[in-house]
Amino acid sequence: MSKQNDELKRRVHEIFQPTPVGEARIVAARRRDVSTATRVRFFLIALIWLLVGVVILASYSDVYQRYHYLFNAVFAFAIVVFTIELLLRVWSCTVDPRFRGPIKGRLKCLFTTSLLINLLVIVPFYAKPFFPGADVLVNAAIILIILKLLTYSSVFKFVTDILKAKKNELVTALAIDLILLITFSSLMFIIEHGSDPRDFSSIPAAGWWAAQTLTTVGYGDLVPTTPLGQFLAVIAMFLGIATFAIPIAIIGAGFTEAFEARRSGQGQAQAADPCKLLGNLADLKEQGVITEEEFAAKKQELLTRL
Repeated sequence: MSKQNDELKRRVHEIFQPTPVGEARIVAARRRDVSTATRVRFFLIALIWLLVGVVILASYSDVYQRYHYLFNAVFAFAIVVFTIELLLRVWSCTVDPRFRGPIKGRLKCLFTTSLLINLLVIVPFYAKPFFPGADVLVNAAIILIILKLLTYSSVFKFVTDILKAKKNELVTALAIDLILLITFSSLMFIIEHGSDPRDFSSIPAAGWWAAQTLTTVGYGDLVPTTPLGQFLAVIAMFLGIATFAIPIAIIGAGFTEAFEARRSGQGQAQAADPCKLLGNLADLKEQGVITEEEFAAKKQELLTRL
């Protein structure tokens, strides 16, 4: 019974976490599991897109008044689906070595980015009947639906990996930008407060001017009127172009390195040692992960590389 339960957990985990890494892992995922995972993933993404469309349409008050029963039914159905997804993923996560342990492992899994967003989406809807003021939380949860869509995209993980790899450089660049922002805000407050105490009433108020000037947005709602203030604004413009472009350049370099690494990794995977892969296949067959027929088919494919 325990073996059957572990096998069911593995299959559920493969369905909701279809991210195989390496050829051995690809072989380990049975064909029916991959097919089911594709269908489930497509259904969830389609449901989230449907919710996004409903949110957009519901922003028109007349449309919402006319179809509010339909909109509420769609939301209720989606919340039930997301709840089932959350429970299944938490239940099956213990097959992952990162989440070993029936309690500690599941709690750790629950606070991963994907499941945490899932939790933040569904909790306000369940809390609404018990807390009359929960409508604000429900509206906030609607925004998280878009974030949930991002977590299902491989692009989301690709971008987050790049940001993690470049975090030290980004922190340094953003620290420089923050220092410039505080410096110019303080200087402009000192210069302009005497002649324009309403607009430059404080350093945070001058910070709004500094932010739009350093980033070259320039809304024009706050402008220095003294010659010294205008001179300082010119310096801020030139420094803003030079320094606030640094984080963009860092992220761009990260994308270039990631794409090159991906291409290099694909080449290495194609050139992997067939003998080693064959040994991995044999281990998977002995463990009962793949069938004899699957082993024979993949073995024949690998032997052609020798």
